[in-house]
Amino acid sequence: MSVMKRIGIPILEALSEGACTRTELFERVEDRIDLKWETFKRFMGFLRSDGMIKTLPISDEHPHTRIALTEEASEFVQSLLE
Repeated sequence: MSVMKRIGIPILEALSEGACTRTELFERVEDRIDLKWETFKRFMGFLRSDGMIKTLPISDEHPHTRIALTEEASEFVQSLLE
């Protein structure tokens, strides 16, 4: 199984549950895939450079940097779930 299928798809599916911090996302996927924090961060950079995730601005409501799926990634995840 390719790395994208084994690691990327579970990350994207977990992120489709809603915007969150990297730590929160890691906690969402750690039961689904066996992944070290360092590998997770590296893979997040890969998803960002491919335009699959975006960083949301910090606000009073959310004082920490959060990430979310881009429109393209949302469509991709929806196609997987159908």
